[in-house]
Amino acid sequence: MLNETSLHKQHKELGAKLVDFAGYSMPVWYKSAKDEHLAVRNGAGIFDISHMGMVVFNGANAFDFLQRVCTNDI
Repeated sequence: MLNETSLHKQHKELGAKLVDFAGYSMPVWYKSAKDEHLAVRNGAGIFDISHMGMVVFNGANAFDFLQRVCTNDI
């Protein structure tokens, strides 16, 4: 049995396609790519890409740059 987040019920009620992701039942899709695109363009949307890759910053000002552009303290 998959774990569920606190928003699982709402995702299900909204018609999300739920899949197994790291042991959790997670939403990956609702109606269509176009509908989701328009919802973000006309309202607001957040997509977490923090798990999708790795970027390396180096150089004399790397720390200061990252401190300015990241939401967490470096």
